[in-house]
Amino acid sequence: MSIIVKNGILQVPGAQEKLRHKGQEKPEFLTDYTLIDIETTGLSPYRDRVTELGGIKVRNGEIVDEYSHLVAYDKSNKVPAFITKLNGITEEKILNEGIPVDEASHDFREFIGDDVIIGYNVNFDLNFVYDLAKKYHLPELNNDYVDVLRLARAYYPRERHNRLIDCMQRAGIAQVEQHRGLDDSIDTKKVYDDFRQHFTPELLAKAQSKVKNLDLTAEKLNPWELSFYNPISNKQIVLSGNLHLDQTDAAKMIQNMGGKVADRVSAETNYLVMGDHDFFRRDNADLELARQLIKQGAKISRLSETFFLNMLDDWARS
Repeated sequence: MSIIVKNGILQVPGAQEKLRHKGQEKPEFLTDYTLIDIETTGLSPYRDRVTELGGIKVRNGEIVDEYSHLVAYDKSNKVPAFITKLNGITEEKILNEGIPVDEASHDFREFIGDDVIIGYNVNFDLNFVYDLAKKYHLPELNNDYVDVLRLARAYYPRERHNRLIDCMQRAGIAQVEQHRGLDDSIDTKKVYDDFRQHFTPELLAKAQSKVKNLDLTAEKLNPWELSFYNPISNKQIVLSGNLHLDQTDAAKMIQNMGGKVADRVSAETNYLVMGDHDFFRRDNADLELARQLIKQGAKISRLSETFFLNMLDDWARS
């Protein structure tokens, strides 16, 4: 069976359970939804923490409810200096004003409910909130969603950058982005409403057509199909251990996406992809060799199968 991307969602026979079961992206203009924006200590939901959860609930185009809380943890609440410089959130502020992470996760998941979720580059936010919901045994965050960044790329196709602040400045909404959950949620709504006023049916159809539908194992893909965010391009990859995905299909996928599969770890290896359980074993020869080469200066990223597949799913949704 093939590894495919259907309506922006990666589908991997034999390994689908390793992916986050997020909803489907549906570029459209709605009047009822929940718009979210979160702040974190970094970019990775595996390593980093949510520091703030923010959102607004919209009915008939108007804000009817808001959510905004800093998130406090039992262990570390340290915030990197560059994050504090960006948004003013400090460890002291979290300890003084934050609510416990389990309570915040429950309340925020309840706030979202069954609504379609809207956000700017919202897949980033969804990953963190999905993992919090899973950790605290809350209803799975499988709501469909609208990514305003997708609309921005269709509206400003020739612009190099389409960040939230870029769209705010172009539309005369604001000159500065606050990088705080509630403030950015409100500003994202303003950008979304501005697009609603100016989009043509042709522009919306263009945005919708950019949601990926690809067979990753059929034949080599064109650069325009892969986009600039392809994480496999020019990467040498070694597949090792007890993987759930079919390794023949995986090799075809990697080659079709512009990467190269190698049989053995070397100094040229970029990714060593291992079965989730192999990732923690000490008797994995590929892993031991990778460790030795890393000590010698090689830049080898060791990825679990779950991490690798979710990285690909994030690309599929981009």
